[in-house]
Amino acid sequence: MSRSGSLAVFTYPQRIAVDKPPDLPKYAYPGRPVELDSVYPPPESALRSKPDLPAGQRKPIWDGDDRLPYFLTTHIVPAAYIRDTPDESLPDTTPKGTQSREERKAYASNVEAKLRGMRIEYETAGPKRHEKVLWVFEPMILSLLVSPKHQSLVEEIWVWDMYNQGDSALLNKGNMNTFMHTSPTRDLLTFLLYFLPLSPTLRSLPTHLPQIEHSEVQRRLKTGFLGADSPRQPMCGVGHSFGSVFSMLAAITHPALFTSLFVMDPVIIYPRPNFYSTPQFLTLGAIVRRSFWKTREEAQKELLRSPFFRGWDRKVLELYIEAGMYRDEDEHVFRLKTPPIQEAIGFNDAEIGSPEAYVRLWRNELDQRITLKWVMPDPRKSELDSRPDASQQRVWLRPGNSTNIWVEGLGHLMVHEKPGVLGDELGKFLTEMSMNDSKAKL
Repeated sequence: MSRSGSLAVFTYPQRIAVDKPPDLPKYAYPGRPVELDSVYPPPESALRSKPDLPAGQRKPIWDGDDRLPYFLTTHIVPAAYIRDTPDESLPDTTPKGTQSREERKAYASNVEAKLRGMRIEYETAGPKRHEKVLWVFEPMILSLLVSPKHQSLVEEIWVWDMYNQGDSALLNKGNMNTFMHTSPTRDLLTFLLYFLPLSPTLRSLPTHLPQIEHSEVQRRLKTGFLGADSPRQPMCGVGHSFGSVFSMLAAITHPALFTSLFVMDPVIIYPRPNFYSTPQFLTLGAIVRRSFWKTREEAQKELLRSPFFRGWDRKVLELYIEAGMYRDEDEHVFRLKTPPIQEAIGFNDAEIGSPEAYVRLWRNELDQRITLKWVMPDPRKSELDSRPDASQQRVWLRPGNSTNIWVEGLGHLMVHEKPGVLGDELGKFLTEMSMNDSKAKL
């Protein structure tokens, strides 16, 4: 046992057998998570009309703190052109007039059933590939960096919103349909292969990042960020919840882009063949979530009445209210940037990407060169996987070059509740990685 701040930190020992995934055709997963020949941005001819930043540039929460010699800028890149997502209309979850509690519950049940039905159809008919122009919002949010020791390890951090989350959801408003885990995996790879600048820079970058030279794209496709001829070093991928799934699948697809993965309670869980046969309470909860208020002050007061939000770190909640909402000038209200239906889709699709990551880790498909660090919640809290010893099994899916910790008192929303603890643990991990790599980029 060690300590992080005032919380005890423990490790799951490798003394347990890991359950074999179900022997079913849908869990076969041949080839790579996504094929690299399907990872590319739209042609320039399709990008003639480029959107502005929906919320403009903003100052970081550490603005004015001389201890942090970093600045924050926000950028836009197009998402991958190929989409496996079924292009279907989604139900509107905006409340219609005054509805009773029973009417809202009935409506949510109907919407949830429709979403499950769409996934059942996907499992039967397979993906419906098509091309579409969507945008990914790329803020460079620099945190973790109060410690000068950590500053010496990190030159830059790129943090991205998925195409249906946050400011990306505003950019793609009216153009988002159902969700598929291959889409954000392709989007992340498209950014790393086609748009990540050649090197960290202090000069101003354009809002719309330009594509790098064709020769460098081809080099990255072949050898990633490895080799003496690479102007960049491999990345340290950091993810929480579903973000860990996409980072994991991207690293399995093209391992030469990564040096390590730091995953915080990832939704990498044992396959559940009958997942879509019963209603999912997380999906139902998202559908009925309140998403707009008259003022930000009203939003804060209501959120603080909820035990769910009262458990968040104060700075996280303040940032959620300030940067996670936008002013709807037509309706004169403040809305969540991520619509409830898009949050619901993420929960509904949990049985698509999660089991693939589980199976591929169990098959040892993650390159042994990539260091893997799991940060897990307190096992006395509610867990993503209800099987006995599930968390201990998950962290040892890939036993080689892997370590894990679980932290006293942390739940699944650890990033929201104890960001300081997570920043401290990430700093320790980067320090360990620096023994082998001179710098780490997140």
